[in-house]
Amino acid sequence: MLGLRSRGGVYRKIESGELETVPGPDGSPRIESDGLIERWREITREQSNSPAPLRPAAERTKAKPEPELPRSRRASRAVSGEDVPNLNDERALHEREKRMLAELARQEKEGELLQREDVTQAWSQAVNLARVKLLGVPSTVKQRIPHLEVEEIEVITGLIREALEELSSGEVTA
Repeated sequence: MLGLRSRGGVYRKIESGELETVPGPDGSPRIESDGLIERWREITREQSNSPAPLRPAAERTKAKPEPELPRSRRASRAVSGEDVPNLNDERALHEREKRMLAELARQEKEGELLQREDVTQAWSQAVNLARVKLLGVPSTVKQRIPHLEVEEIEVITGLIREALEELSSGEVTA
């Protein structure tokens, strides 16, 4: 009846006491339909006070003044002295970044670039494999040169462990 899109406005008017209700047959509040449209017009007219006066077409089409920046942004700009960024420069920077990302993606697809995690994992595996092989050298030497004494094998083992410790501590001497 009132031409509203939702009932929210009516419910708010009921809660504020602007629209009166009567109890329905089941006890729920109901609105009397007699005179509802007139009462609704009175309520909504009171809130809007009076309709806005019509302005000439020339005034309606005038450009609106540019909205002011919030005080916080005005103050920070004044303090820091920064200017509004040039739109063309920002676009050029954005396009340059997009081009660089596309170039990286192309290089990765062509196998020219690898992911950091993949390289780290492969390097760790290579170092561990080298360590295991080096620590296995004394037993291989003992098998191939059976006349070596246990003390000589221990010297070889000590030298290999010393070299591995130097490598792990980063104190490699040339």
